[in-house]
Amino acid sequence: MVVKVSKLFYNEEKHRRGGYMSTVIMMFILPIGILVFFWDKKNHTQSLAVFKEYIVKMQHADFDDAAKMQRIDAMFHENGYKIVERDPRSLVAEKKHFNIGVLLIMFGLLNYFGLFGYVIFYRFFLKPRRLSATLSPDNPLTEG
Repeated sequence: MVVKVSKLFYNEEKHRRGGYMSTVIMMFILPIGILVFFWDKKNHTQSLAVFKEYIVKMQHADFDDAAKMQRIDAMFHENGYKIVERDPRSLVAEKKHFNIGVLLIMFGLLNYFGLFGYVIFYRFFLKPRRLSATLSPDNPLTEG
């Protein structure tokens, strides 16, 4: 017994071009984007903890304050941050964070318009993350 697939659900021309495969891939972009978004949030808090730990280690190192701040500055520079303000005992660094999870979410919701929307959002509306590092022992790293 042979079952014929209805033309309503199966288009041989579209199948040869790979049209159905792109539809299947597009179905998974939104959930993958959501997972990557939350993974990136968790990763950001972990990186802040690593930064804070490094600053605390620098506070207890046997260097003068200028050398400590120079090493903290180098740590921020190695991680892509730009130094905005610098004092002898504190500095403020900022960085625009490219979030691939938000890009995938926008692409999954709005297709190619989502890509352009994310580029516009990143370029004009996204505010950089600001981190303030000080050599004071009570609050070595603050965000905001």
